[in-house]
Amino acid sequence: MKRSTKIISAVVLSIGLIGGTTAYATYKASDADARAAYVVTYISSELNLDDKQKQLLGELRDKVMAVRSTLHAQGKPLHQDVAKLVGADKFDQQQALDMINSKTELVKSEAPEIIAAFGNFLDGLNSEQKAEILEFIEHKKEARGHGWKHN
Repeated sequence: MKRSTKIISAVVLSIGLIGGTTAYATYKASDADARAAYVVTYISSELNLDDKQKQLLGELRDKVMAVRSTLHAQGKPLHQDVAKLVGADKFDQQQALDMINSKTELVKSEAPEIIAAFGNFLDGLNSEQKAEILEFIEHKKEARGHGWKHN
């Protein structure tokens, strides 16, 4: 292989690696706040939301992120408890059920606030925006079973 071919190949490969790594890092953002901000920006642009509607969407995001943070904070101890259950000589079914019930109670206690925020957001939309949401839902329902990239 000629030296110029090797140099060109190395440059193209390097650019490809850098581009791929950047795309992967952008797509697989580990920061939940960044993902939530992206979703809010995407919804705002797709539905052409005004400032009041953006505020209501932001409030919904804040409620969901607060519950997510609470659930996430409880996740590590939960994983340790599950590991203890699995590693025990006999599986303690009652303890496992209690763990599930405690998580369910947390979600139940926070659900009214999230539903209220979601309702406020939907009530602030006009009929055209609601029609766009319904069209999106219908499109996604039809696309099921065709892979995650099917649009």
